[in-house]
Amino acid sequence: MPEHSALLAVDMIGSGSSRPEHLSSIPELVGDLTQAALRAVGLSSATAQDDQFTGDGFLRAYPSRLLPTLVDMVSVLDELLAAHNRSAKPEIRLRVAVHLGPLPADRGFYRPNIDVSRLLGAAAFKQVVHHCRKHITADTFTTALILSDSAYKTVFEGDYTRVITRNEFAPLLITNNEFNEHSWVRVTGVHPTQISSIPLKDEPAPVPPEESTATLGNAPGERSISNGGPVRGNQVTGDGNTFYTTPNLNVSNYVGGTNTGVQTGTFNGNLNQGEERR
Repeated sequence: MPEHSALLAVDMIGSGSSRPEHLSSIPELVGDLTQAALRAVGLSSATAQDDQFTGDGFLRAYPSRLLPTLVDMVSVLDELLAAHNRSAKPEIRLRVAVHLGPLPADRGFYRPNIDVSRLLGAAAFKQVVHHCRKHITADTFTTALILSDSAYKTVFEGDYTRVITRNEFAPLLITNNEFNEHSWVRVTGVHPTQISSIPLKDEPAPVPPEESTATLGNAPGERSISNGGPVRGNQVTGDGNTFYTTPNLNVSNYVGGTNTGVQTGTFNGNLNQGEERR
């Protein structure tokens, strides 16, 4: 099995809405600010085992022993981003994901790379970020950090970090394509209880096949009504709640659902009303 690596993924929030004259400078700004934070915690650019450019961010792999350092680095990144945003444009705010997994030495498309990208781009994570910016932190927002469950347990079960603690994180279930796991989220300046209370828009629950193909009147406890023959006056139609007046004619009706009776005008013919026995 390949050696485990600590994966760091960074993405700028709202880069697509930046002014056209700022777009070309964003990749360099994100890279410079993040690299400055990494240097501050003792990590040079040569430390990374793999480095992939993603447009307005990057994906890097480091030796697994550096996982706690990568987590602590986010605290420095917060300070650098805050200082930059007070004095320069465009303002930079980042989503950051950290994951731990077995990564082959040869550069390629591997499961840990996919998983850290799923964390970073998950809809639930983006909803948390949007809510915090709009309702809590506003312009002081700098970073939102998401840790995979494996990274969180590894780094905090041994208390390996020096600055950031486990008490700054809130649990968050991430479902993104085939990825479905618990994760841990930290938003600078936001208490974990505030994160946990954020209302999230869930995906619509799929309807089981047996429910989607069920017909009215077949469910336990429901009644069905059938009648036939000449009818004059009010005739039951549809779901048993709609009535309309019709001249004499021969009809055959079926009403499904839960019914307590039938109301008619002049009725000739046979009426059968049955209730399913339980």
